[in-house]
Amino acid sequence: MYLSDLAPWTESGSLDTVASGPVAPLPPSSLNVGGVPQDAPALVHSGRGSVWSCASCHGDQGEGAGITPRLAGLPQDYLTKQLHDFASGERLNESMHYVASKLQQKDITELAAYYASMPIPELTLPPSDADLARGRNLFENGDWKQNVPACISCHGSQGEGVGAAFPPLAAQQPEYLFSQLAAWKGGHRHNSPQDLMDDIASRLSYEDLYAVSYYAASLPRSERNVRVSANLEDTDGTE
Repeated sequence: MYLSDLAPWTESGSLDTVASGPVAPLPPSSLNVGGVPQDAPALVHSGRGSVWSCASCHGDQGEGAGITPRLAGLPQDYLTKQLHDFASGERLNESMHYVASKLQQKDITELAAYYASMPIPELTLPPSDADLARGRNLFENGDWKQNVPACISCHGSQGEGVGAAFPPLAAQQPEYLFSQLAAWKGGHRHNSPQDLMDDIASRLSYEDLYAVSYYAASLPRSERNVRVSANLEDTDGTE
């Protein structure tokens, strides 16, 4: 879970302890979203030893919830980097450090490939008083009076993400997006390229971070990942 991303910091600069522990694993499944057969790595649904399953926090469809992010449809290279950063401690989260530090490279490769192949589930935004007009303006235009670039300049015109460094924002859990922007603003996250996100988030108010988080989350899913197995081959020979 991602509660420790928002946990208060002690004077020594370490995160306060957040209670965590193994969660009862969900039953294994060989089906992903839409009933498409696909063998999931054992860690997804069953965990291994003292390491609880990915699905017990991130959902059976990799959809996430609240401040726990959606993993389904995120780029494989991005997921790989984040797992390495959690394992090394470069990205701070007690629960994810515990899990990632016990993974072998083979595990990381399999998990990242599996979640990247999953279609993006539909997202129903929770009720919010976020200023979506302000969020849209920040997302599309930035705020040059505060030296803040538009989100689209790195994350794509529809929030679809660009490469391993700039993940998709569209259809991500809005609470998670806000929690991470708040972590960058508060100095609790530091693994963005050239500290870009640290600097950008520090220039915006929490109200602005909240607004742009909910606007980005409201953008439609990338059609590329809605049904990952669709049209893999042309069965009737037509275009």
